[in-house]
Parts: sequence; C-alpha cells; structure tokens
Amino acid sequence: MRNNTIFYRVLQLDKYIYGELVTQKSSLQKAIAIWLSGSIISTLAVTTFLKNLVIYVKQIISESSADLPQDTVIEFQTLIIEVEESFDSIDNFSTLITSQIFGFVNIFISVLIIYAVLKYFFKRDPNLIFVGVVYGFSSIPILLNAPILFFDSIALQGVILLATSIFSLVCLGSGLKQVYMLRNIEAILLILFSGFSSLVAL
Repeated sequence: MRNNTIFYRVLQLDKYIYGELVTQKSSLQKAIAIWLSGSIISTLAVTTFLKNLVIYVKQIISESSADLPQDTVIEFQTLIIEVEESFDSIDNFSTLITSQIFGFVNIFISVLIIYAVLKYFFKRDPNLIFVGVVYGFSSIPILLNAPILFFDSIALQGVILLATSIFSLVCLGSGLKQVYMLRNIEAILLILFSGFSSLVAL
C-alpha cells in the first residue's frame, strides 16, 4: 500500500485501515518515522506559535500602555523581555533533540499503559507492536501542522494546532477500536486514561 493511500485512508477515518496496517511487516518502521516527523513538525509549529503570540501580546501592551497603570505596563514589558531572551537563548537543535527524547519516553509509557489496560481491564489479547503501529499512524494529522511554519496568523495557528491534536486522538481511538473491537466509550476512556497516566508517570 502506497504512503499517500495510507495517509488518505487514515485521515478519512477508514474503518479497515488499521486492521490492514498491523498485519504488514514494515508498518512499525513506518509508524515510528511518521511519529518522529509529526513530533518534529509539531515542536517547530508550537515554538513558532508561541513566538508569534509573544509578539502579538507585546503589540497589544504597546497600544494599550496609555490606558494601563505604569507599574502594570513595566511588569508586562519585563516579562516579555524575559520570554524573548529565553527564546533567544534556546539552541534550536539541542532543544529539538531533547523534546523528541521526552516525547518518545511519553509515547512509550502511553503505549505500555494502553497495552496493560487492554489486557487486564478490557480482557483483550493485545500485541505491543500492534499498539505501537496504531499510535504511530494516528500521528498523521500532526503532519498537517507544517503550514504553521509559513504564516503569522496567531488565530489560524492556534486553530490548526488544536484541530490536529484532537483529530490525532480521534485517529488513535479509531485505530484501537478497529484492532481490538472496542466500543466508543471504551476507546475514549482508554485514550484519556493513558494520556493522564503517562503525564503522572513523567
């Protein structure tokens, strides 16, 4: 199956795509590559969004400075300077590597939690590799964050980040539901529990 066909079917929420993917030998490698690409793009997109947000807040404060108490304006300006300096001091490459390592650990914990819940709570017979494949391919919507790197509209950037994050979770739920015959509520609870538990574990 060609990559563009896989991407289209995942984004279309095809009812059989994940069942086909888990049986293919090369799916785990593709899933890891998709997750890594999505994670890098997402990290860059979020950084771009935050930088643009700081610029926007700086502009708003500058325009409203006459209507605000001087002490408040100084506090905001000091905070903005500190945030800008923190952005300037970040080594983009090392930060990117660190974020990917942290993200991989987080995903690994989430996959283990999903596996454990499927096995011991939902009484399924899960395969750890299958769960990893589903998780990786459910990251395809995150690739749609790439356009954020090329425009400056904060509102549109925020909408795209929110939409791709939610859609990625929907794809994850759809994949787990297909492969392990879960009900909608079971898939939702599994995703929420794994996400919360992985954050607590970290």
